[in-house]
Amino acid sequence: MNVYHRKLYALVRSLETINWLGTDVSYIYKGLSCLAPHLEELQTWWEDGNIGTSISSSSDRINLNSTAQPGEMDNIVVRHPISGQEQTITVSAFNTQIDISKIAAESDEKIVFWWFWRYFPEQLAHLDAENALLIPTHRILPDCPLHSYQSTVSALTGAIFPDGEESNSLKEAPYLLLFTFSPVQEFIKSSRKFLDFWAGSFLLHYFSALVCFEAAKLYGPDAVITPSLWNQEIIDAFLIQEYPQIRDILKNSQQPNNDPTTRFDHDPQSQSLSTAGFPNVITVLVPNQKSATELGNKLDYLLKSRWLSMSQKVRTCIKNQVINLLDGENQIAEIWQQISEEFPNLEADDLRKQLRQFHQQGCWEWNKLWDAQIENTWETYFVAVPFGHPEKPLEIDTTNLDENQRQEWITLQNQIARPIIDLPSQAELNAYNKLNVGSLWGSLQARLGNTIQAIKNTRAWQIPVAPGERSTLSGLYSAVHPRFVYEQFPNGFGMPSESLRLFWRVMGLAFPGLFNGSEKLNAIELTKRMAWKHGGVAKSLGIPLDDNDDDDDDYEKLIRFPNLSSIAAAHFATHHPEKIEEYWQDLRGEIYRELNSKHDIFCSRTRRPFQVKRADAALKERTNYGNGYNGVMFSSKWLADDMNLNRTETNILRTVLDKVQKDHFGDSSPADWWVLVLGDGDGMGNYVNGRKLKCYQDYIVRDLLDTSNIADQDLSELLGTKKRMGPATHIGLNRALLDFSNRLVPYITEQRFCGRVIYSGGDDVMAALPLADLPQFLRSLRAAWCGAEDPEGEFIDRGGYWQWDTKNSNPKPNPSDIPARPLFTMGEEATMSLGIVIAHKSVPLPTVLEKLWDAEKEGAKKLVGGVITVGDNPKQEKRIPDKDGLCFRVIYGSGNTLEALMKGHLLEGWWKFIQASQKYETFDLTPVLYRLAEELPRHAEITEDKGLFQKVAQVVFHSRNEELPKTVEDALLNWLDAWEEWAWGANQTANQRQIPALGSEPEDIAMLLKFTAFWVSKQIS
Repeated sequence: MNVYHRKLYALVRSLETINWLGTDVSYIYKGLSCLAPHLEELQTWWEDGNIGTSISSSSDRINLNSTAQPGEMDNIVVRHPISGQEQTITVSAFNTQIDISKIAAESDEKIVFWWFWRYFPEQLAHLDAENALLIPTHRILPDCPLHSYQSTVSALTGAIFPDGEESNSLKEAPYLLLFTFSPVQEFIKSSRKFLDFWAGSFLLHYFSALVCFEAAKLYGPDAVITPSLWNQEIIDAFLIQEYPQIRDILKNSQQPNNDPTTRFDHDPQSQSLSTAGFPNVITVLVPNQKSATELGNKLDYLLKSRWLSMSQKVRTCIKNQVINLLDGENQIAEIWQQISEEFPNLEADDLRKQLRQFHQQGCWEWNKLWDAQIENTWETYFVAVPFGHPEKPLEIDTTNLDENQRQEWITLQNQIARPIIDLPSQAELNAYNKLNVGSLWGSLQARLGNTIQAIKNTRAWQIPVAPGERSTLSGLYSAVHPRFVYEQFPNGFGMPSESLRLFWRVMGLAFPGLFNGSEKLNAIELTKRMAWKHGGVAKSLGIPLDDNDDDDDDYEKLIRFPNLSSIAAAHFATHHPEKIEEYWQDLRGEIYRELNSKHDIFCSRTRRPFQVKRADAALKERTNYGNGYNGVMFSSKWLADDMNLNRTETNILRTVLDKVQKDHFGDSSPADWWVLVLGDGDGMGNYVNGRKLKCYQDYIVRDLLDTSNIADQDLSELLGTKKRMGPATHIGLNRALLDFSNRLVPYITEQRFCGRVIYSGGDDVMAALPLADLPQFLRSLRAAWCGAEDPEGEFIDRGGYWQWDTKNSNPKPNPSDIPARPLFTMGEEATMSLGIVIAHKSVPLPTVLEKLWDAEKEGAKKLVGGVITVGDNPKQEKRIPDKDGLCFRVIYGSGNTLEALMKGHLLEGWWKFIQASQKYETFDLTPVLYRLAEELPRHAEITEDKGLFQKVAQVVFHSRNEELPKTVEDALLNWLDAWEEWAWGANQTANQRQIPALGSEPEDIAMLLKFTAFWVSKQIS
């Protein structure tokens, strides 16, 4: 018998420990072939006491007893794990036996465990789609779903009872390992085109998923605490590659669509497998200190070796492709004829000589330069802390101990966890007879985070010497060249400039559409850009690609990701597909006349899908779609890149595009502006460590609490104590967040609006979208985060969850990506800060990214809250939280910027007056906003209750020749009043803390009005 037999048995058998559920699942564990030889031994082990069940439940749940009768399945109360919001469900999933026939005969216990951990919850959901994944483990504290509790029990079983140990609980404490790697922002930021941007984000996601899966192969997927691996497509893809038997099981089961690689391969609209969502920080529960150290080193080696292998594949591919391109004198002559005019400083013989050298195997001497860059890409860090004091048991029964023994256990546990306050509190000590380390879980997570940050602060990162010309993308590291022998250039000299330029011009010919012939990249950037196909990423996920198909380098098609122009024009294409078709027809005609030799490649590059779902759907429905239309048709810069044009041809193309765009759209085009949004949940660490959790009274179901063993005073004090974040609740929270990041964010971004998710994982979101969609996207995203009322009315909000409304006002059918069950949100009072950059199409991508991260971190996150009066009653106050900000940054083509800050609770009022103005076709709100932006800072100051901004605005309105519509005026005045209320409170808070109150000065409201005028004017134009 090994650890997987125990983990599997515990995963299933833990269902029988839920007294109120009263379910018998013996038919499952007795019906599994892999467990049959060990059932008697497992039964004895289980009945001797599996401490994992009590630690999963923490001290609170094992001490608080319920008066509920077993078998009650109606009106079961469920509490939101963060907000404590309530809803009731009916439990019916266990009315019918679970079908295990497809897995019962499998003899490999590891495969069976993986299947049960991954697909058993979905089997339950098949029997009760609406409620199965909400079934609470406990009736008194019903904030942890059953499937999360099962996973926690099996993870603790693996850590406490590893192979070769009957019981680890008194020998070596389990350890929590935190592993992370960097850089992140720098890796993403070295991007010229959207392909680089996508590749940077995706590879970070890919490597994080890779190390998670490696940990899961060693200790089980349940042992990976953060991020949750459950129902993650990339993990499913790795799983099916590792265990092909699972694919066969899925084909013959009720989950045939759970094979993500087949779905990605067969459905051109499937994008989730190529969308990033894994963080670069992972936490794993392992059996002991030695296991933690070995795993940390193993993950470090895996990350760096896989990256090196990936880069070597790319390097080999480049070498072979260039050699094949120059295979023979005829090909060399043809290339020379094509490019010779671009190199006036190179003699014809010298140019031909260098082309011949590129064809020779022995002339590719760049390996050491390449490896020096690749081997210095990643820095890894890991830290581990024991889950409980190594010399003490994980759980004690205080009724059998004297006060000194109890206090010694508590003191030593606190030395390990280092909680904010000593745990347990006096109220918990009075109410509980049993204590376990589960109650210290949140503090241990906080200690891990603090310790890893301390280690990162001491890092000394060594960057290799970079002689010669550097990358034109990032300015970091030498641009690579086949003849670049690293040791020969110690003093800063590199390859001759013309020789370097020649190689990269040849790269543009060898990989048309992937390189433009003028950019010069380092090895890291080359590997990033080419990793999906040529670095083996797609193949490692089971996606079939032909490495020898040189024509299959349409990366937009391969990765299902749009270019910048397609994003910018997507809203216009969705609402005016016929105009897209008309514009393309005229542009094609001009290209045929002015660039006839490039007509075919023009058609191939512009007649392919947008890779934006709504735009492609509208174009398919209302145009002669064929192979599709692509937004690159609006950008001479990117179209010239894709068509691999020389300088003369690029100038002709620019003239043609300018003429046709002016004929169709005047001085602007549908692809002039685009938006990047970066969102981050506020204070997520404080939910886990307990600082932002509410008191027990907000989570406990008082009507079911057995108070016979708790004195009234003790109970009262316990109810006023902050709830602890135990292991199962934390794991449940991590799983539940997948509803937001993997379901709601993609739906809102890509189906409700015309955007594309770049990264969505946990509480972090990055998305690109057209300018027109921005306000309503922000409203929907914020509502989905906190479970507020859906602005579009498609979901109903109940108990901190969103559920697709199939009964009332929503006429739309249930989208395939949105399950029928309630979807988790962070619940009321949860906030999210958002950095938003609106960029002109001419602004370089690295500039946009740098401004984006700064907007979120130094703008939106720095807004302070305050206390405001509700209504006319001075005693009725409302506290506005810190953070919860929106930082808008507009970057114009000239390089000038406009920054505006807004507190999150003001967004709805802001949209109301904009929306009101849009109802009047002849009314232009822009002049009003610019006038207010000029007058308000001059004549109004922030007061507590005088409403001076509103009064000055009224004077401005009445001085206009054109009367302002009443609905617009009222909405705008109300918003100004709400802004002044917040600004007063924010200034008071900032004065107390002696910090600046960003966004709360009269000049700030002027900037916000100017930004609003900018957005409104772009909708009119």
